[in-house]
Amino acid sequence: MSGAPPGDDGDGWDRIPDEPGGSIRATPTDPRKLREKLRRSGFAYLQRYSASEAHFFELMEKKLRRWEAAGYVALGEASVTGLVGELTSEFRELGLLDDAGFAASRVASARRKGASRLKIALGLRAKGVDGDLARTAIEEEGTDETVAALRFCRRRRIGPWRRGERPDRDGLNREIAILARQGFATQLGRAVVLLSLEDAEEKLGAI
Repeated sequence: MSGAPPGDDGDGWDRIPDEPGGSIRATPTDPRKLREKLRRSGFAYLQRYSASEAHFFELMEKKLRRWEAAGYVALGEASVTGLVGELTSEFRELGLLDDAGFAASRVASARRKGASRLKIALGLRAKGVDGDLARTAIEEEGTDETVAALRFCRRRRIGPWRRGERPDRDGLNREIAILARQGFATQLGRAVVLLSLEDAEEKLGAI
């Protein structure tokens, strides 16, 4: 009779949690099982979240190194970079990872919320999206920068959507500074905050 617990195939793999913190320590060395465990973890992540190739690679690499550091796996001759690279390539070929689609989705969502081109570009770069791919996604989405700034103003209730009367010069400069911190040019920010509510709504309604 085997000494393995019920539901365990003898090498402890089925008892390995996805995150460190459990009391069990298992060190399977079968590369096939290791790849399958990583594949299941990666697939589960992409069912819940979208990711660029670079960001997915980074996440899976960190996860595998956490497993190893906690004693859940023994990589032996296996290479962390190699295993994660194989998984990333496999998921790209399956269409689960698509940087162009990821960038287009992120740009569309960000523009609806009033994000500037600069803020979007920096966000995509932080996720590992190629610069040319990011620029293409922003251009193809097509939202005018003034429209994006107005959407941001409407969300923040500044500029044409501020409550009360138009503020003095210092107050206007504070609103312009808010827009500048979001990546909008100072000249554009000044033009936007000086618009009347009627003109601002007309610009947004013309989209």
